[in-house]
Amino acid sequence: MTKKPPPRFVGDRARAKLIDLEWPVEFEGRVFERIAIARLTAREVADFTDMAIKAEPNASLPLPVFRDEAGAPLPVGLLDALDADDRDALNEAALDFLPKRFRGALTSASEPAPGGPTV
Repeated sequence: MTKKPPPRFVGDRARAKLIDLEWPVEFEGRVFERIAIARLTAREVADFTDMAIKAEPNASLPLPVFRDEAGAPLPVGLLDALDADDRDALNEAALDFLPKRFRGALTSASEPAPGGPTV
């Protein structure tokens, strides 16, 4: 029996992008100079949603759009360890790669609430 090839996206729209960190960081023995941002498949969205439902209240779950240069998930805590400007740049770049249902969550987490303090 012949194995079917896995599905692949066709077209010319980028599904991933590498972002250079202005402030590279060593984390758990690895140096991170770049972070990849990648679009999610429907399965990855479902898996993340399931994980978020099962997580403890107020748990910080990194969106799976953020990956290392090889495409593997980032170590837990890395995004929180980044320089604030690098994290803001990643969040801004990620907007183009997030499913529409997650875009509001990312912007509300990184921007002050309307009428709230800005400093």
